Amino acid sequence: MRDQPAGGRFVTPWRLGASSALTTAAMSIVGATAPDLRVHLDVGTSVLALAFVAQMTGAVAGSWLAVAPRERPIQLAPGAAAAALGLLAAMLAPALTFLVVAMLATGVAAFVVNATSQAETMRRAGPARSAALSRFHVWGGAGAAFFPLAVAGLLALEAPWQAAFVLLAGGYIGFAVVNRHVRVAPSPGRAAGSRPPITARARWAVVVAVFGGGLQVTFPLYLASLLVDRYGTSGAVGSAAIAAYSGGMLAARAGGTALLPRFPPARQLQLAGALLLAGYATLAIAGSAGVAFVAAVLLGAGVGQLLPLGMARAAREIGDDRYATGVVFSLNSALQVAVPGIVALLLQVAGLRAALLMTFPIALAICVAVGASRRPESAE
Repeated sequence: MRDQPAGGRFVTPWRLGASSALTTAAMSIVGATAPDLRVHLDVGTSVLALAFVAQMTGAVAGSWLAVAPRERPIQLAPGAAAAALGLLAAMLAPALTFLVVAMLATGVAAFVVNATSQAETMRRAGPARSAALSRFHVWGGAGAAFFPLAVAGLLALEAPWQAAFVLLAGGYIGFAVVNRHVRVAPSPGRAAGSRPPITARARWAVVVAVFGGGLQVTFPLYLASLLVDRYGTSGAVGSAAIAAYSGGMLAARAGGTALLPRFPPARQLQLAGALLLAGYATLAIAGSAGVAFVAAVLLGAGVGQLLPLGMARAAREIGDDRYATGVVFSLNSALQVAVPGIVALLLQVAGLRAALLMTFPIALAICVAVGASRRPESAE
């Protein structure tokens, strides 16, 4: 796999980066199909969130499983094939219980693939890991933006909601075929069973990454239902709102990647915090679907760089890319269960928009962690 051009600037291999696009697509599939899926299963929005909770519970296990073994790191193609099977099983689920089990298995497999790919990307990049990881997550932003848009197009053409699951399963099968000969290396230089020290700056960087990841997946899970229930839009328009949110996330990642040589990560993280707060303010005053779309874009732009730059900073401070990936992805997956779960609980006592706004303290915690994790600009 060619990833180091003659000029010496690291380029994220597309074979590895594609895993991020597939993972973010998988994380949005329940939300993008929620209006039809909840009718098919005859359940409410808050109950349907259990499928996503199960998916991210599987992601906790998959994230650690991928990076913990140093001598025999898990490879890519088998995990991708298992993710495809999980998605097809979810599509065929006759009841919520079956869907929950299928999405649990999908989460394990998808995050084995994603965590393995990310750790290998950082290992190859070395000191250039901030830029490499930002590019890696541009792929994730693309998957998060274009997959819900594709689902919206399919629904607008009156395709059944099952088409979304078939489309994504096909993507994982293609990934498995392309990466069938790719092998990844174990993490070097650490004695078996030992753990590298985690400094205070590393802990704050982990907070930025995992809290940002928790918010990142929460809005796509609920935006389609918010547009349909509160503003009376169609399911296709609701899915397009997820695409708008993810478009803001993609713009932040692509623009941030281009600006990294001139605009250090610390400044980008501060800008991300400002955009995130602006998104919450816009959502609070949104009285129409159009304003809600603006809020979605701002929220997406705000969370876009939190996970990749927080992850890169944590890996640099910890000094072990695979171990840092395991720590961040495992905790991140747990937050990606907890934060949407909190919204599901809040739905029992408040409307959907109010429930989303009640996650605002998490955004404030991210802003505090961004400042606490800073280090001199020259070291970024």
